[in-house]
Amino acid sequence: MSPSAHALAATAFAQDPVMPRTAVETRFGTFEFDEANTLFMPCGPLGFAGHRHFGLANLPDPKLGAFKLLQSLDDAEVSFIVTPLELDPALIPAADLAAGAQSVGFDPQTADPVLIVTARAEPEGTKLSVNLRAPILLDLNRRLARQVVLGNADLPVRHAINGPQA
Repeated sequence: MSPSAHALAATAFAQDPVMPRTAVETRFGTFEFDEANTLFMPCGPLGFAGHRHFGLANLPDPKLGAFKLLQSLDDAEVSFIVTPLELDPALIPAADLAAGAQSVGFDPQTADPVLIVTARAEPEGTKLSVNLRAPILLDLNRRLARQVVLGNADLPVRHAINGPQA
């Protein structure tokens, strides 16, 4: 994630009318969002088409610094934990990301990909994975986000990642 994406998440704009300051009570605590740290998703994430306004924030626990909260501003019950692809850019070939960015009208050079993180309880403990096949691309200049399904069938929807260390 570019330095500007980190700044967006740290400060707590939509294509729609200017977003008033909004406090959202989440499972991670209360977060405040305003035009400085909101994104508009014209189509919503997969399975959540009606959710188009999101805030991006850092999680309060410093051990979770690699993760961000993508919080729906349309429904406080809907949120996603995401992680920037920049932590391991080799996971998705650059050509696939460029094709995905172009398919939604984003500049491949400035699109910031984030990956949705899934946590599953298993007998050995909680396992984390990311969906490499359908990243969310951020266009921070326009405050837009689009989830794209990449054409590369070799990209897994459940790629295991390491969680935060205690």
